[in-house]
Amino acid sequence: MSASSPLFNYTPSAKKEKKEESTFVTVVSLRTDSHKIQGKKYWLATKLDDDRFELLLLNENWVPTGESNVIGDGEFAAHYALELDYYQQHVRPAMDQQDGRLRRGEAHREQGELYSAEMEYSEALAVDEKNVRATFGLGMTYLGKGDVERAQEVFAKVLQLKSAFAPEHKHMFNDFGISMRKNGMYREALQYYNRGVDLDSTDENLFFNIARTHYEAGDWENCFRYLTMCLEKNRGVREAQKFCHYLIKKTEEDETMLREMGGGENGDTLRSDILNLLRKMQVAAGVELDDAIEQTHKIRDRMIAIKEEDMQLKEVEKDLYNVDGDF
Repeated sequence: MSASSPLFNYTPSAKKEKKEESTFVTVVSLRTDSHKIQGKKYWLATKLDDDRFELLLLNENWVPTGESNVIGDGEFAAHYALELDYYQQHVRPAMDQQDGRLRRGEAHREQGELYSAEMEYSEALAVDEKNVRATFGLGMTYLGKGDVERAQEVFAKVLQLKSAFAPEHKHMFNDFGISMRKNGMYREALQYYNRGVDLDSTDENLFFNIARTHYEAGDWENCFRYLTMCLEKNRGVREAQKFCHYLIKKTEEDETMLREMGGGENGDTLRSDILNLLRKMQVAAGVELDDAIEQTHKIRDRMIAIKEEDMQLKEVEKDLYNVDGDF
């Protein structure tokens, strides 16, 4: 089934959550005896508020990596020692260099210089293999080059990075998912968005993206289902309302769509389920219930009429075949 259309070019707005200004950033290590210094570990410490500190482990390249750990000020004072010179001499320069690689990669990608972007992102990942920006950027670069196989490898890595689905990365999350959909990677895009729903089921943009992906894949039932969920979470999403009305209009004009909606071995049951979803979708978009029911009945009657027309055509074809066979 195919349901591509240039009508919608909607990119959900990124809900970047503003992080509080950090009042204190430094490097710390565990308080330990001097004879254990060989295996010493360091963390980047950020003071979140009066009672909490966020710790990120530093790798051998002096950059913070992996998932953060938040501890209380009591534990921080009791178990960690400040390493102020280490931060200034090693960590800050390494972080600045890494940020430069990422900025250059993003600039190259935006300008369509994909091979240069790939080089910068690869260098960033060589310094920190868990870097979320570099991972997303490399995946987007591969998609831009049409290298679906390598993009799938990056996709698999992203799913393993819990930090990739943090609120501050939602704009990258949306961009990557949309690019996968545009490249026909519907299964991967759906896995990706469903992972996002597992971590944040309140974001209506995720449900819009899932509905749009099902639409592109020609899965009408799930398209209606997830668009309804999007509208139920936030009726004010203008593009979701526009999408809903477009789908209803399409049912009035697209006989292929109606055939697919009621086709298969369980056609009657499927038709009933889809019509219920269509009614719910319209109500979620703000259509009066009586109007939604009336519109749904019109769609039902058209689906039944098309089915009867198809059955009559098959009977005619069968009779013609039998006539030909008699000669």
